[in-house]
Amino acid sequence: MSATVRPPVESPRLRPLARFGTVFTWGVKRAARTRKFAAAALISIAGGYGLGSLLVGTEAATYDLWDFLQNGLLGVAVPLVALGLVGTGFGEEVQDQTILWHLVRPVSRTTVFVARYAAGAATGVACAAGMALAVILGSRIDVPGAAVAGTVASAALGTVTTGAVYYALAALFRRGLVAGLVYTFVVEGFFQGLPGTIQKLALSHHVRSVFHRLTDADFSALSPAIAKEVRDGPPLIFDTTAMRAIDPEPWTSLEGALIVCACAALGALWIGARRVRRRDFALKE
Repeated sequence: MSATVRPPVESPRLRPLARFGTVFTWGVKRAARTRKFAAAALISIAGGYGLGSLLVGTEAATYDLWDFLQNGLLGVAVPLVALGLVGTGFGEEVQDQTILWHLVRPVSRTTVFVARYAAGAATGVACAAGMALAVILGSRIDVPGAAVAGTVASAALGTVTTGAVYYALAALFRRGLVAGLVYTFVVEGFFQGLPGTIQKLALSHHVRSVFHRLTDADFSALSPAIAKEVRDGPPLIFDTTAMRAIDPEPWTSLEGALIVCACAALGALWIGARRVRRRDFALKE
């Protein structure tokens, strides 16, 4: 009597982003317990408060605060926070081989990739928001609550958006940190230094547009200099390389800036997830 051959049992098809919460919770706990997060949080809050306190007693304190928030905070500090806490998340999983622990469980690679990004973004947003609040508190300027909320929201948006780009670069290149630095200080700077609508190819332009659309009215009420710049537009940028003045592009509308940021983040995550699905992760010998 011949033995009955049973057909192979197919594994159940996973729903999109199945077990996302499990990986996300694990990622947040792992990221929050690292020395890197503790150091970033301390530097962000203490450094932000110290920078804000430098404005106390100056003649143009309110204008300087507004200028620092749009350039120093959103243009430099937030991208660095996003690069350090968000962009390196998946690379750490691969380097520490913890990625294999996820891949042997009933969870898709896309879920691991996206959930780990969300976990890093949560810690990054906490640091960026803390720094924004610390700068304002350190300046001792009575900034309206709506402007404070708009600043924090802009910092959070910048962390989430630029963090997604850095996160995707880490999946595409072996040295994702270097690629992120090149993108921030070379690619973004190149687009911002070109005339006309080409400036809108810089992602930071749209992040700062959200800040201006949410806070300019409140800051204008505090400083005539800010009100004048909001009314007449920012001053010309002098390009020392080309020896010419560049007229800054007007800020994007709030709706338009949010759409651009959302599309950039989702597009970057889609490209990164696609790369991860096709990548082999081998055990270390």
